[in-house]
Amino acid sequence: MKKIILTLTMIVCGAFILSAQSTSTDVEKKIQDRISYMKEHLKLNQTEAKSFWAEYDKYLHSEMTYHETFKKNLESKKIKYDPRNKESIELLSSDQIAYMMDQKMELKRNLNTLDANFYKKIKAILSPRHLFDFYTFDEQYKRNAVAQKTKSAATTQPASKDVNTATQSKGKR
Repeated sequence: MKKIILTLTMIVCGAFILSAQSTSTDVEKKIQDRISYMKEHLKLNQTEAKSFWAEYDKYLHSEMTYHETFKKNLESKKIKYDPRNKESIELLSSDQIAYMMDQKMELKRNLNTLDANFYKKIKAILSPRHLFDFYTFDEQYKRNAVAQKTKSAATTQPASKDVNTATQSKGKR
């Protein structure tokens, strides 16, 4: 179950980050938004807060760095891929697709290692309840971010009948 949640979190986060612009100001804004959200929802005591927020900031910067590296690696091979647009894959050669998949696996491996190391650090800092709350709020933040990104993408592009029908038939989780 934990592996499924971790994988889902990485995919959701990956989709969110891939669609972001690559300016450092934008990255810093995203990091600050995420920290603000967590500070608003996660109520820590002084001892926990002192150590946790520094570790969380390092974690977010590392996560963003991995995603930026992934994007730059794709751009270096002239790969323009939008995970929400299946037609973008049709424009790629077999070599580009193979390279992109290799880069995706590298990104997943790096993020998984980062997550595992971060978990070990915060497990020693936070109480079990706060640890659980942290991952719950983090998942909520990522889901909200993806929902907002999807919503804004839908308003900028007219939805096709197939996409609209598929979306309407899905129930809430």
